[in-house]
Amino acid sequence: MKKKTLVPLIIFLLGICLVGFIVYKTDTHEKNERHITAQLNATTYGERIKNEIASGIEITDALKQILISENGEINQFDTIAENLMSASIESVQLAPDGVVTDIYPAEGNEAGKIDLIHDKDRGEISGYARDNHTVITQGPFELKQGDYGIAVRNPVYLTDTNKQEYFWGFTIVILRVPDIFSDSIYALSNFGYEYRISKTASPWSDTYKVIYQSDGSLTQPVSYDFKIGAENWRFEIPPPKRMAK
Repeated sequence: MKKKTLVPLIIFLLGICLVGFIVYKTDTHEKNERHITAQLNATTYGERIKNEIASGIEITDALKQILISENGEINQFDTIAENLMSASIESVQLAPDGVVTDIYPAEGNEAGKIDLIHDKDRGEISGYARDNHTVITQGPFELKQGDYGIAVRNPVYLTDTNKQEYFWGFTIVILRVPDIFSDSIYALSNFGYEYRISKTASPWSDTYKVIYQSDGSLTQPVSYDFKIGAENWRFEIPPPKRMAK
């Protein structure tokens, strides 16, 4: 009787262990799949966000090339800037010697004509861009028109008659947030993803500052890191709660 009772019990217990092991392995496999899917999406959309920001920076590069080819002069700045504008651009600016003298559109942006190098909030990072020949981004900061913006400052250098390089100033674009990320954010929202976009507070800092994020919390997010100018950016999304069938 004991043997007849013991054998089925052992088989029953082994069956429970086997089922538990299968459930564990299945759960682990699904977690790994969710993690891989999230990492692929983070890389894909992180690269898209990087390219969206780069498209704004290209405006400063276009102005920079005109200044270099015309020895520091831009004729009909307003016409050129108007043709470079897009829905995600708040304004385009020129800052010879670091002092903002031209802004398009001018209306509503009069307060933007400041000395960047000697401004208490912009001076240190602008001086870094000038001295290190690198594009810098600063913000986000609140725009007078509402919403938020990120300033992109691109240092320009010319050559004098003695073939010595000198600092001309900055070409600048103010990017609207979240408009500059709109395509990626729209796609992520449609897929039900939470997200967070951050960047280092300055080129010399390791501390990340949130640029924009969704309303929900991020649980165990994966990240995609990229570099723009002298600063590090990070895009994060959490793994999906369950895999699509």
